[in-house]
Amino acid sequence: MILQGKDGELRVSEQGTGGVTYYLSVLFSEMNFSGPTSRPRVEDMLIMNRGVFDSDAHYISGNDEPRYAPLPISFGCKLADTVNTQVLIDWLSGVTKVGGTTQLYTMKGTTTIDGNTLPAFKDSTGKYAYQVEVLWDGTSDIGLRYNEVHFPPGQQTLAESADGLTLTANGQVYGGVSRISAFDTRPTTSAV
Repeated sequence: MILQGKDGELRVSEQGTGGVTYYLSVLFSEMNFSGPTSRPRVEDMLIMNRGVFDSDAHYISGNDEPRYAPLPISFGCKLADTVNTQVLIDWLSGVTKVGGTTQLYTMKGTTTIDGNTLPAFKDSTGKYAYQVEVLWDGTSDIGLRYNEVHFPPGQQTLAESADGLTLTANGQVYGGVSRISAFDTRPTTSAV
């Protein structure tokens, strides 16, 4: 079986408090999801004796930056004339309330990489990170979970065409990347 965009769903969710986590479902239509399958590893650097490979040659670990640097993620979807459309645009633009009343909570600082808890953003006012999960339904489901994804305002675009309005979302993954076979089981409710 070949997995196709019509088999996929993407969810954007927040941390939630009081036992309720809000999420939005995005069904694929443009089939243009792009994201890494894992975080990069730290580079191994070969150390030799004055440039000569001998019995003392060995590897050392390089800089940790590649391991913790944000990774790009993007997806596109056709927009429908529904309340969910405005809520999705609000979330991806940094609006921190659903329907003007329900407060969202950032996922930033809630996950670890290599056992290290990632810090909160320095600019924490209106700078949110969400969990993004993508799952393709097939005989053997395949999916990925991206933790602490920030969608920088100004990098989300709308494009009009004869067959509809397309939203293209561009984000940066600060947290872990893991494989999944089902969506998160935290108590969740649709954002609208």
